Amino acid sequence: MPSTPDLSKLKFEKPIKLFNGKDLSGWKLIDPEKANGFKVVDGTLMNDPVQPENGEHISYGNIRTLQEFKDFNLKLEVNVPEGNNSGVYLRGLYEIQVVDSYGKELDSHNMGALYSRITPNVAAEKPAGEWQSFDITLVDRHVTVIFNGKKIIDNQPVLGPTGGAMSADVLSPGPIYLQGDHGNVAYRNIVLTPIK
Repeated sequence: MPSTPDLSKLKFEKPIKLFNGKDLSGWKLIDPEKANGFKVVDGTLMNDPVQPENGEHISYGNIRTLQEFKDFNLKLEVNVPEGNNSGVYLRGLYEIQVVDSYGKELDSHNMGALYSRITPNVAAEKPAGEWQSFDITLVDRHVTVIFNGKKIIDNQPVLGPTGGAMSADVLSPGPIYLQGDHGNVAYRNIVLTPIK
């Protein structure tokens, strides 16, 4: 692992709006054989992987940005209905968990955790169905997560890709990808600022 970066010395480039609030421009399915449950509803990017009442199970896919990134700050808002689950993958490698875990004991599978790797140091979730905010910084394979204004992961090393990673190459840039195969979730105000 590289040494812990000094976040006070970061220099940022121009912010990139990853979601325009109108359509899925700049995004594509990772696996084009799967169904896309993402659509734009009232300016939000909503995933609704509906299964037919009768008939075969539909396999829904994950979506990714066309662009790839190395080090960055990512801000977004998410709304998770009760009992639902998604995830935000940084560089296509590291999943920040998005799940309804309000009121649960701290765990590495809760909202804002680096899935199965880093447990948040404080529970900052709001009840299901409310908009919640992420401010995530990834530098040199170290991640910081500020969730609903509270720092829940503080510049911690990411020791390898999480489950569902697109590759095992931790040195290459990668996309932001959103998990679409689990449940209902809505995203908005997705802005990525590259780090020089």
